[in-house]
Amino acid sequence: MKTKNHQRRNESGFTLIEILVAVAILAIMSAALTPMVVKYINDGRRARALSDSQAIGQAILAFNVDVGRWPVNGDANPNDAGEISRLVGLPAAQISAANIPGGTGATGAANWDGGGSGGTAGALEDHLIRNRAGAVNPLYAASATTPEPPGWNGPYLKQVPLDPWGAPYVCNVRYLDGAGVNGVTPAEEDRHAVVCLSAGPDGTFNTSFNDTTTLTATGGDDIGWLIQGDRT
Repeated sequence: MKTKNHQRRNESGFTLIEILVAVAILAIMSAALTPMVVKYINDGRRARALSDSQAIGQAILAFNVDVGRWPVNGDANPNDAGEISRLVGLPAAQISAANIPGGTGATGAANWDGGGSGGTAGALEDHLIRNRAGAVNPLYAASATTPEPPGWNGPYLKQVPLDPWGAPYVCNVRYLDGAGVNGVTPAEEDRHAVVCLSAGPDGTFNTSFNDTTTLTATGGDDIGWLIQGDRT
């Protein structure tokens, strides 16, 4: 037979001590799981940055197969002195040093946002998706001769995303072998890495833009896909 006191204890629910114990257990579990969750989130972001940069790099390669040249045309006159040096994952109107991560820690790292030999920038979407730049439309014409290449046959990407940390991807296309960008010699094309690059979690490019001694792909926490250079 249940007593009235026993009934009151059952009706009162959890005691304060029981609630405190439960909260303490949850806090311990949260503290133990948080680093693991953060690691998975960061790993996922890095994986996405690598996937995005690879997609951009492969789109540039597909462009080259179709058009027979690299996406460095800056105006209506291909192969003139106005060729661009960088392709940036922003609309053309938003391309400025203020909107692109700066660089440090490697020779020429500051050139990713346009300093030094960073040169003129073009929008990735103009070359790989829209085939137009300002009043120049089309930017690359279809070939009227045979055999192939047939000319621009894009779009080569559905869209150009920002990286997982909200910064644009940048590709140093001025050093692509045979790009013919004004001021770049064939010897420089042969020894420079060409990378589609994210500045990574720290938001700063640590990879050389124009190092004349190495073809190393990336530096620091930068994440990218190598189009041309040493993959070892």
